[in-house]
Amino acid sequence: MTEAAEPDPHDELRAFLREQVRLTPSRKPSGYASVKAVLPEIRALKTRRRTDAEIQEMLARMGVRLSLATLRQYVQSATRELAGHKPARRRGKALARPPAKTSPASAQHQPALVHPPAAAREPLPAGGRASAARTVGHQLSTKDL
Repeated sequence: MTEAAEPDPHDELRAFLREQVRLTPSRKPSGYASVKAVLPEIRALKTRRRTDAEIQEMLARMGVRLSLATLRQYVQSATRELAGHKPARRRGKALARPPAKTSPASAQHQPALVHPPAAAREPLPAGGRASAARTVGHQLSTKDL
């Protein structure tokens, strides 16, 4: 008593998607991936006195179109990455850092308040103009020189 198995309703969909995967061309590598892959050759060209602009033109002829500034940045980043440095995090929130521990000695040496509170400030002179020392926040004098 063998039962006839029902055909899977998704077989046709799977076959169609597999065909699409086979027909879809692979993506072109990014500019950074291309620069990173040919970094030894770029270095060799630079040791032979080729300029970044000449290297940029060579890459453009082969389909890697980058601005001169972007090429320089990619070369620098790829060099650092291949040297073992982690790439700098540029996006997203900054990582939270734990508060620095203060020693009792550093807590005693807190700087004094430089500006008096707003309520304790002197009123403006009758002419309505404040002196330059009050406006700038320091005295304009040569006596301490």
